[in-house]
Amino acid sequence: MNKKQRARFWGTVLTVGMLAAVPARADRVSFGLGIGTGSGFLALGVNRGGRGHPHRPQRFYPHHPLPRPRGFLPPPVIFAPPVVVATAPVVVRSGFWQEREERVWVEGCWIETLDAFGRRCKQWQPGHWEVRRIREWVE
Repeated sequence: MNKKQRARFWGTVLTVGMLAAVPARADRVSFGLGIGTGSGFLALGVNRGGRGHPHRPQRFYPHHPLPRPRGFLPPPVIFAPPVVVATAPVVVRSGFWQEREERVWVEGCWIETLDAFGRRCKQWQPGHWEVRRIREWVE
């Protein structure tokens, strides 16, 4: 048998075994099946419904309200006005972006660098001219 046939066989055997061990009431039994690909992963789960202890019935009386301690006040009800979100109007202006180059003087400063031995040291970088591109909106 190859892996797929073996997985199907054991999955069927496990399902039949779980069904035989659990009472067959549809409202109290749930099943889960997970099959992976590649490594032949297979998971099967059966749940009996989880309705408490099987020999002791639950005492739930829907016509009796839950007891409240003395001095208990219900939480306050707060009414808030509806929130209206208005989007900003779209303003379309004629024009275009224009790029221009500008020379800017950059002042000299101390910069922190690493020397040949990996130690931090400060080095003076003199002032210089730098060419920068600036975008401007032209109407």
